[in-house]
Amino acid sequence: MPGFRKPAAPPSPSDIADRDRWEALTNSSLATTQAAAEKWRAGLAAFVTLVMGGLLLKGPESANNLTTGWRAALSILAGVGLAAAIVGLWLALRAAAGSPGRVHYSKMLTAYGGVRQFEIAAAAKASEMLRWAKLAVGAALVLLGSAAIAWWWAPEKATDPPAMIKVATANDGVACGELLTGDNRQLSINVEGESEPRVIPFNDIENVRIVATC
Repeated sequence: MPGFRKPAAPPSPSDIADRDRWEALTNSSLATTQAAAEKWRAGLAAFVTLVMGGLLLKGPESANNLTTGWRAALSILAGVGLAAAIVGLWLALRAAAGSPGRVHYSKMLTAYGGVRQFEIAAAAKASEMLRWAKLAVGAALVLLGSAAIAWWWAPEKATDPPAMIKVATANDGVACGELLTGDNRQLSINVEGESEPRVIPFNDIENVRIVATC
């Protein structure tokens, strides 16, 4: 018959054993792939949780101490990283649990030729989803880790020094301390060593000076 050639020798026992093992692997490919995807999903989720813990260790309130530029950079890194982590874990979940839906037997036979081929195609699809899940979570770990490290080393914005004033009053008194308020025609000064702010009416003030320290 054209196109066919009789083999020189029959298959050996090892050839038959390898074929049987390959058939067993093929028949269990879907279950094996889904089990592996479930383990990968759990591991990837643990990695994301670990890195997110390092990112949030300083607490969201400490971000207020950063400059606007650093806050924007960290927000972009963390936001894109979190989005990539969500996509990656979702793909890993799809690979592990599948996507149940209605399948018509006749259409399945037309598309794949048999149930075994259908399961092999489903296993290949789950494997491809898992590959993309690993890539997405890997990118997420890099972004989130970069955000965490940058947060630890980002310089804090300079704090405004308190306004220190020295006030000379009409009765030759002098008050020096941090200016709290200057409304209602009076100054309220926090003088060191006094439990309550000292209130000085404008009419009693003879001289006011801004000083660095008292």
